[in-house]
Amino acid sequence: MAYNLNQAIEEHAFSTYDVFVKENPEELGKYPAPAIAKEYYRDGDLYMFDEFQTGTCEPRRPKMVTLYDCFVAIRDDEAEHVKTMAYLQEDVELTSKNDEACEIPPDMLIL
Repeated sequence: MAYNLNQAIEEHAFSTYDVFVKENPEELGKYPAPAIAKEYYRDGDLYMFDEFQTGTCEPRRPKMVTLYDCFVAIRDDEAEHVKTMAYLQEDVELTSKNDEACEIPPDMLIL
């Protein structure tokens, strides 16, 4: 039941960001992405971020140049959270879908 409630909250968050992004692309495109957004989406150590949210071996690192890019990335994260909450309501075993077949590109490793 908690995952169901959280799914509804994530769906609302997605809708809110989606409307905001679609209504303000020009204005948001005028400003640079905040440093914290660049750090999180581009440079951060996102443990299982790419694999868990997409189920593929392809990294999901969004473009992060403008404030528009930032809000699009947040909106897209909310969509991934909706999928995650729906998935967690199934009778599943929480293991990697890729059976450790994915290799982390050396340039993405933080040593």
